[in-house]
Amino acid sequence: MTVMTTEPTEPTEPTEPTEPTEPTDSAESTAATATTTGFTADLFASDGRLKAIPRRPARRTALLDHLAATLFEPARAYTEREVNEALKTVHDDFPALRRHLVTGGQLTRTKDGSAYHRQQRTGPLAGATPTAP
Repeated sequence: MTVMTTEPTEPTEPTEPTEPTEPTDSAESTAATATTTGFTADLFASDGRLKAIPRRPARRTALLDHLAATLFEPARAYTEREVNEALKTVHDDFPALRRHLVTGGQLTRTKDGSAYHRQQRTGPLAGATPTAP
């Protein structure tokens, strides 16, 4: 039996998160900058692609807020194909991301599904259903 050993690797230095960049026209360049947000930085691989969609609601909401802010301009209408292409630059399961963005309130969709718009969120609970006192 042959036992393979590997050399220990040196730990990498943690990097300081940088300020989020302004939205650009290119979804591909935005995906590469996706690792710059402190709370969501560990969700992305070094190539800027999402490792996995978080299950915890707070982490998923932070991720979706980040994706909406970096991939979509607020005053523009997007077709489903455009939304899919932007999300494909970040993760292969773009339908799940699109669904989470709509149900989470970061994107709105017309009833016929022909257009999507980025929503401006007013606070951490934007889109939440108010409870009775």
